[in-house]
Amino acid sequence: MPAARQQATDERCTFDGVTPEVIVAEGTDLSEWHGRFDLPDVPRLWEPAEPDEVIARFRDAVRRRLGTDLDPRSLLERQRAIFAAAPAEWSGEATNATLVLEGRVGEITPASCLEAMLWKWQATRYPMLEHPTEFGAFVLRGRGRVRVYLSSADLVGQRIRDSVTKLVQADASAGFHLFTHIHNHPFLFDRKVGDRMWTLEATKEDVAGALAPSMTDVQFFRNLRDSQGLEEAWVTNGLHTSRFQAREFDTLRAR
Repeated sequence: MPAARQQATDERCTFDGVTPEVIVAEGTDLSEWHGRFDLPDVPRLWEPAEPDEVIARFRDAVRRRLGTDLDPRSLLERQRAIFAAAPAEWSGEATNATLVLEGRVGEITPASCLEAMLWKWQATRYPMLEHPTEFGAFVLRGRGRVRVYLSSADLVGQRIRDSVTKLVQADASAGFHLFTHIHNHPFLFDRKVGDRMWTLEATKEDVAGALAPSMTDVQFFRNLRDSQGLEEAWVTNGLHTSRFQAREFDTLRAR
């Protein structure tokens, strides 16, 4: 059985043993990595990830830092209160949290096997608690395959490169469809104004990990929907995920 197929159906939900195709992108820094994973489109990818040692350790560590359970609604409520008290330009962030909490957009679910695979790949590069970072992944489906274009960097934020988006466009023209874009909202602790976590005075108490898309996220989703037919967008913290349909992007606030 090919490695990609073997691992894609593995209960451990890991990319271990899968060799990605590395994508060279101009203008990148040393921390950036872009690559493509080609997997069979099997049901296990979309099912909830079973608890494993890696994610269990992370969950326990975050719970200790927060001193409370990691209920996704509680995280959203906490972040909404911070944005609601912030200057007016942040009001859209609070609105997006409210829309999710009220059930007007999105659905919060346990993280899927594919999301666990992506999260653990990034956490292997940079420990998510001690050195939080974000990844972004275009996920295409077609011909019984799943193609994942993963971009990883040493950032709280994402880097979108033309070298990657052109490959996504080429696949979309060759029988694949852009099913979803996945990115993570990491937990952020020990924040200081001006740090690598883009902390401002208004956000220094925001521990993040909340699953409402930012206004910048929503603008990105809209652009992908209008230009490449993006069907869904998913935001994960490695434990839970919020999933948004393309029609919901216009209800959310954008920059």
